[in-house]
Amino acid sequence: MVKNFFLFFAIIFSVPTLAFAKYCKDFSTHQEAQAYFNAKKPGYKRLDRDGDGSACDCLPGGTGKKCPKSKK
Repeated sequence: MVKNFFLFFAIIFSVPTLAFAKYCKDFSTHQEAQAYFNAKKPGYKRLDRDGDGSACDCLPGGTGKKCPKSKK
């Protein structure tokens, strides 16, 4: 019974964190993504794949460097 109770709360409290995950595709421009990143809103770390402090470099307005290769 206690095990089920713990499992229930573990699931309930882990789901909202997934909702906060942000991806570059959620933004239209580098500037939008950078503002979100600078504000350190939930999920912001995912936006800087190379760790240089610049979010979503491949979006319009970004440097265009170190972009992931497109899938064929």
